[in-house]
Amino acid sequence: MNVIPQHDGSLLVKNPQNYCLYDMGNPHLFVRFDGEGNLVHAFFAEGFYGGAWSFRLIVDGRPFQFREGHGIGRLWKLWGEEEGLEVRLDSFIGDSSPFVFQNLVLSSRSHQKLVKIRIVIRFSLPVLWHQRAQSALVRWIPAILRQPHWWSEGWAKLLLPPAPRHVTLHPGGAVQAKGIRPLQWVTDVPPHAMSVRGKEANIEWQFRLSPGETRRLRWALAAGLGEDPITRVEKAYDEAIRYAAWLSQGYPGGDPLLKSLFVAGLNTAMAMFKIFPEGFAGLVAGPDYAYPPRLYFRDGYWTAQILLAFRPDLVRQHLLSIARGVHESGECPSGVFAPYLLKFKEAMFGGLPDWLPKHLDAPAFFVLLVRDYLRATEDWEVLKEPISSLHDGVERSLWTIIWSAVRYLIAQDSDEDGLIEKPNAPNDWADNVRRGIWVTYDQALYIAALRAASEIAQARGEVVIASALKTKAAAAHRALKSVLWNSSSGYYVNYRRPGYLEDHFSIDTLIVLLYGLAEEEDARRVLDAARRLQTRYNPDQPYGDWGTMCVYPLYRNQKDIFGKSAHPYCYHNGADWPYWDGIYGWLLLQREDPDWEYVLTRWWTYSLDKGWLTPVEYYSPPYPRGGLLQGWSSMPATALIWAKHLTPRISFSHF
Repeated sequence: MNVIPQHDGSLLVKNPQNYCLYDMGNPHLFVRFDGEGNLVHAFFAEGFYGGAWSFRLIVDGRPFQFREGHGIGRLWKLWGEEEGLEVRLDSFIGDSSPFVFQNLVLSSRSHQKLVKIRIVIRFSLPVLWHQRAQSALVRWIPAILRQPHWWSEGWAKLLLPPAPRHVTLHPGGAVQAKGIRPLQWVTDVPPHAMSVRGKEANIEWQFRLSPGETRRLRWALAAGLGEDPITRVEKAYDEAIRYAAWLSQGYPGGDPLLKSLFVAGLNTAMAMFKIFPEGFAGLVAGPDYAYPPRLYFRDGYWTAQILLAFRPDLVRQHLLSIARGVHESGECPSGVFAPYLLKFKEAMFGGLPDWLPKHLDAPAFFVLLVRDYLRATEDWEVLKEPISSLHDGVERSLWTIIWSAVRYLIAQDSDEDGLIEKPNAPNDWADNVRRGIWVTYDQALYIAALRAASEIAQARGEVVIASALKTKAAAAHRALKSVLWNSSSGYYVNYRRPGYLEDHFSIDTLIVLLYGLAEEEDARRVLDAARRLQTRYNPDQPYGDWGTMCVYPLYRNQKDIFGKSAHPYCYHNGADWPYWDGIYGWLLLQREDPDWEYVLTRWWTYSLDKGWLTPVEYYSPPYPRGGLLQGWSSMPATALIWAKHLTPRISFSHF
């Protein structure tokens, strides 16, 4: 298999295999297809599993193999030709409907062909739970929710509603699955045979294709039993084509690799926007982190960066929804459950909207995203929006909620020395690491949030508040340099507490540079030290040239790491995280450092070599990869967009 980026930003796959995965999404669903035309899974935004199906094409008694795949946006095309028979299978979704489509076209140029098509639809999750096991799981939910590393391994999908109660066949080739969320699968060509066994439906066609004849078959999966989705197939295909063109036009460069990276990044960010019942909408983290349905402060912040340039209206909706999850005290969880879910699973979640409470970086990201949105849109009216809290039901303005988040952050500096004290707990992005008490990443975000809130207050004419916040930020900035800067090594340490210092280089300390908190001389020393994260420059790590590590050397104190991060070069303990590559690459782009290209693209070339056709969450050679179509992994594409606004003296051959 070989993946070749194209000039329009699409990906051409030669000899696609079943491990070649293409994910796509719209506001109502996530779906994944593979290189053989199978629907690997479909998940609806509300938290329902939509099923999967296998596709098999037999021509004159032999399995047909596709020669090429072609993916962009919400469209995945497979094509092949054997002995005069040309076959095209298009898989796609529309802009906003909860429908999944496939179109099959077969054309015989010479001999008569005997064609057999078989589709097996499965409406049950791969892992089945007996009622007794589900009841036991519910009793353990409060404890499980405190173990984020379990969820990052896919356990959250066990909380999806059960499979449909029964599957029935209907005339003309329709299949209905009835349960909490009814589903239907339909086709426009009646099949030769249909059968059902449990939660599995078998659909078969058989016919002879004469020389010069072309046959077309279409089928679709839909949530709900109302509208026939086949009536929407042409519209959905046209929408997928227009969306692909829109993605391609967003980046002016001509280099196919960078163009494909950009298109994949923007498409991923767009796919994160989900619409839930009761007017709740916003940015999820990715298909592997969307169930139970929830929005994230941290992931949403990074995903929103590219959307601010193209769809700031989606960022506005995200802000107004996630603000509902901020506590009156300003405390924020990692994420906020969609409110309808609290009623649906009240016994399971206790009616609480918090997904992993008291994440220290979440209030800062909330404040920063409001500031970034205001800079991008000048929509100052958003600060007056009344927002109903999911905690106490009280309506507060967005500005009031921002001010609560700022006060909460300030309160974390209990001794007023300028340093916020983080509990020795996994409550920031590194949620498999117990970092404390003084953490460079969290301290830098604190300073940036104070500055952002001061900027907003100044624009509102609240000069006293603005001045006070600026003074707080200056004190916090001085404390950052005095306590967490390692002058001999030339970088900011990861974290320290009385009696222990984790002084390796951590990529998340680059937040200091991103928010302009370092003098340029110090910034260049930091970037010089960061070069050891690039595996091509680091012969001491054992896997060759594979990307950019998130830390090096690895964590020293085994008591501070757990879950996947307890393993060398895994997860927070040395894996490549493309969203950090985007931040690191941007800092290099700003300084015309030629290393920018490696940092921004090596993760992408590694992914394409593996058949991962959408941005991956994290990876390292000896371990399974993270999720695909991961929202914040759009950051390398964001860096390319930010680069458009660099001064004219910066010129790269790719642009």
